[in-house]
Amino acid sequence: MFPSDKLIHEKENNLRKWFVRGLNKTKAVIDGFDIGWGGTAVWSTKKISNYINKDLNMNTLDVACGYGTFLVELGWRFPNAKLYGLNLDFNPPHKVISSLLEEANVSAQLIASDALFPPFRKESFDLITCFLGLQDIEITRGINKLGYLLKNLMNLIGKNNYLVIIDNFPLSKFNLVFEKGLIRKNLILQDSFQPICKWSFEIGKEAVELYSAGYLQQELIGENPPNNPEKALIAIKEKMFRDLKSQIEEKGYFNPWGTMTLFIFKK
Repeated sequence: MFPSDKLIHEKENNLRKWFVRGLNKTKAVIDGFDIGWGGTAVWSTKKISNYINKDLNMNTLDVACGYGTFLVELGWRFPNAKLYGLNLDFNPPHKVISSLLEEANVSAQLIASDALFPPFRKESFDLITCFLGLQDIEITRGINKLGYLLKNLMNLIGKNNYLVIIDNFPLSKFNLVFEKGLIRKNLILQDSFQPICKWSFEIGKEAVELYSAGYLQQELIGENPPNNPEKALIAIKEKMFRDLKSQIEEKGYFNPWGTMTLFIFKK
């Protein structure tokens, strides 16, 4: 049997308390959202479980795994899986991944490598996931590289196995990327989920500060870094702040993540 949603939510709550220890209340709300992503992780891993043989010791790769928060969800949902986490590096702030995996009681092999040139042989994996990784790769490499990425990832899964993409792009952008990746024909499931996230204006303001700084850091390590980082940061903040104000006025709360969309492709 797969672990129940209730059990996974309990694991999330315990891990979240550890993850945000020592932070003030506002920062704890913002950073704590990374654990579970407002229900998205439980929802998406349950969707994946409808296609996976529960007894299979499957080789599972999470691409652009970052802090490892989705990697632990895979470990909880599929305890028999052999997990691999791939990220460009595991330097700070991503260095916390080792401690997070240990706290979550999940084992995974971590590989520091460029997602566009993964160091694996063809058909090495039964399942590959990419949770909110497309947006990071788009920032650093540009949208034109995403189709190339998906073609490579499809080559890494064996026949009758699965590639799962979860991100918050608009559907028009997803369609463009999937066409460039030549994987539209492999799509077997598309579904969407609204994360449980209703932040106040005050929390939203601090989130804008944190997220804009992170966005700029991604741009600075990308292939086309801004010539004037200070000006670029101002522009990023202004755009995010406009979205914050608009959501507060229209809905009375702020959800910076929008709608999460899940796609499952079968080779």
